[in-house]
Amino acid sequence: DISPDPNLVSFACDFVGVEKLLNQHLLVEATTHQSCLHKPVPSYQRLEWVGDAVLCLAAREWLFRRAEKLPVSKLVVLETTLVCNESLAYIGFTKGVHRFIDHRNMALPGRFQSYQLDLEMGRGLWSTDPPKVIPDVVEALIGAVHVDSGLHNGQKAALCVIEPLLQSLSHLLTNEFNNLTGLLHPKQNLYEMTGGIVSVRVYKEDVFRRLGFPSPLWNFGSRSSGGVGYVGVVRCKQILLAAAMEPSKVAAINVVCELTVQILKETPSIISKLHDMLSILAE
Repeated sequence: DISPDPNLVSFACDFVGVEKLLNQHLLVEATTHQSCLHKPVPSYQRLEWVGDAVLCLAAREWLFRRAEKLPVSKLVVLETTLVCNESLAYIGFTKGVHRFIDHRNMALPGRFQSYQLDLEMGRGLWSTDPPKVIPDVVEALIGAVHVDSGLHNGQKAALCVIEPLLQSLSHLLTNEFNNLTGLLHPKQNLYEMTGGIVSVRVYKEDVFRRLGFPSPLWNFGSRSSGGVGYVGVVRCKQILLAAAMEPSKVAAINVVCELTVQILKETPSIISKLHDMLSILAE
């Protein structure tokens, strides 16, 4: 039976801020993982593809119409913050999206539990590696509204979903513009702050040590158990600026970028010195 469970209908409508969907079977599709091979409905992937576009357009329009009239470089960073997997996963998980995902993947319950523990430990938005299925289903639910009720309602649903982030961002833009750093996506924020003169890479811990990297200017994290962690690095040419070790690739990249942003924010003269160095090398 592909009829949606009444609990799913109630949850989904509340999550995306609509009274009802004309075609409620879309909710079954939006919450069906690709591991359900014999289920008589497709997986959420098509609706996710639609929802991703609807969400990006809604976020861009919201940012474009802000009174601050921000430059494109800032708009790109803010858009990434609003629509990235980390943000959507946090919103989806705290609202309970994962409880309605139909899957046959034996690894997902463990991933959900691990993510919950990370959040309970206060690791923050950028120091976690959420299961990608959560933001995928969030976008699929937005896509379901678009397919069911059109672009206008789809965009309203998208803004409803990310409303917690919009409220925080609106407050900071209006009252505390200089305190945006902790909310912004670290990697995009770092690129915008430095003018793109740094590069960000991630290595397996054993590879990082085998390559013989010099000691970074700043380091964060400790040696992982068994040497199976990941090391995120930020470099400017051959200068290794920072390194951070985390259990996952995503967390390693985000943490090292956030570390570098905080240091550069406290000592902005470093950026101008790096630019001067690059100018000399270019001569």
